[in-house]
Amino acid sequence: MLAVVTTVFGATGALAEARNVLIVDGAYFPALTHVQPGDQLVFINNSTTNHTITGANDAWTSGPIPVLGSYTLDVDADTPETFTGAGSEADAAVMEGAISFDAVATE
Repeated sequence: MLAVVTTVFGATGALAEARNVLIVDGAYFPALTHVQPGDQLVFINNSTTNHTITGANDAWTSGPIPVLGSYTLDVDADTPETFTGAGSEADAAVMEGAISFDAVATE
């Protein structure tokens, strides 16, 4: 699977990016996404059931994301660095994902 990155310009003229996170059965891809304040995370549900994602300490929630649907989260400096989610089935395992405000290593 390929995570697609789209570049957009924000109102301040600063470079902001939309970063896709795929929801697949049992995992997020990528499990760790590098972001900066002003970026957007676009969660795309490629699993077989509805999926709800929640930021640490219930800071935000997506509500149910339907199969093939998406949810966009605007990232700011206060966005929690971890999130969890689960499908709509009662026995669905809780999945974990994370964001990092650190720059991606290029070496």
